[in-house]
Amino acid sequence: MSKRLTPQARIRSYCLSFPEAIEVEQFGHPFFKWRGKPFTILSGTQSEQLSIKVEKELQPIFLEDPRFTKTAYVGQHGWVTLQLTGHLDWEEVESLIEGSFRLVSSKKQKAKIKRK
Repeated sequence: MSKRLTPQARIRSYCLSFPEAIEVEQFGHPFFKWRGKPFTILSGTQSEQLSIKVEKELQPIFLEDPRFTKTAYVGQHGWVTLQLTGHLDWEEVESLIEGSFRLVSSKKQKAKIKRK
């Protein structure tokens, strides 16, 4: 019987699959960064929130969806937070993380990303 990964473990594994991605603890939370630039943050008391960067002009569209809120402290820079509770569409979650990575990484790194 295979052991199912927690949402946090699955996110960690996916984030670290990007070229040059690292995990650091910052402000008591796991931050996933590329060359010092964060692209995903797990927050909340049990890391039950996923924060990702979106294009600032698209942020209002995300905020129309009740699953998303403006991320504390960095929301003004285009960050949104998704609660990791209930049913999660993993294709959507991975797409959001990839989009965030693409916003902070270089053209060369973006070309290295292999779509599933």
